[in-house]
Amino acid sequence: MTTVTGSGSVQTGVVPAPIRRVREVPVFRSRFGTLYNDDVVAPSGATGHYLRWQARKEGAVVVPVGPAGYAFVSNYRYPIQAASLEFPRGSSEDEEGLAAAATRELREETGLVCASLRSLGVVHADTGILAAPIRVYVAEVDVASTGPAEPEAMESLSEPVWATPEELPGWLAEGRITCGITLAALALLQARGPAPADTRTGGPS
Repeated sequence: MTTVTGSGSVQTGVVPAPIRRVREVPVFRSRFGTLYNDDVVAPSGATGHYLRWQARKEGAVVVPVGPAGYAFVSNYRYPIQAASLEFPRGSSEDEEGLAAAATRELREETGLVCASLRSLGVVHADTGILAAPIRVYVAEVDVASTGPAEPEAMESLSEPVWATPEELPGWLAEGRITCGITLAALALLQARGPAPADTRTGGPS
């Protein structure tokens, strides 16, 4: 079933009834955001609570594209107690815009310098608990200007790991990349962005 809303946007399927927030209940705050355990009412009339994390700033993830393909970082993630191959990402600082945050995170986590940046769209990392969207960018990098990475004190990162477009399907099939944000960024890149070879030769995007 396909419907057209009053704004002209197209929606597929039936839109479910909302879960209504009765009272906003903050239970924890830090410099990164606020955790809420709100009082809610479900469409059935049942009452209960719903956890949500509201980040203080919106986030950005950047897909680095260069002559060797796509650049990932191996990032040790404390919650899963394991290393994870991911695209650089983070949130904006102070009055910094998301595009500026993306280029900064790219440089800090990989040492790579952004030559051009383009927005691919927005993803929600976990719609069950995370409220803030994440903007996805693709960056053509200037590998000749690569410098040392400057990770934050609580980060544990490797040097960039490159994968060609031909290698990437095998990596995915082998389960080498499990980060949901990285996988979502790859999906948007496939839908809206050129492959690295097209970027280098000026092919159609």
